[in-house]
Amino acid sequence: MALPGIHEATYNAEQDIFEVRYEEGRISVPAIFAAVHQAGRQMGREYLPEALA
Repeated sequence: MALPGIHEATYNAEQDIFEVRYEEGRISVPAIFAAVHQAGRQMGREYLPEALA
């Protein structure tokens, strides 16, 4: 799913996580989380995104 302000989304298989690079000011973390959650529902899955430091 393409979102304005997202530069890159890559999957880290070792950690089983997606890493997202985005431009603050063009998209917010809650908007990214909502899009991930919605995309999961469309695929019949329940994705629960979280921010990692």
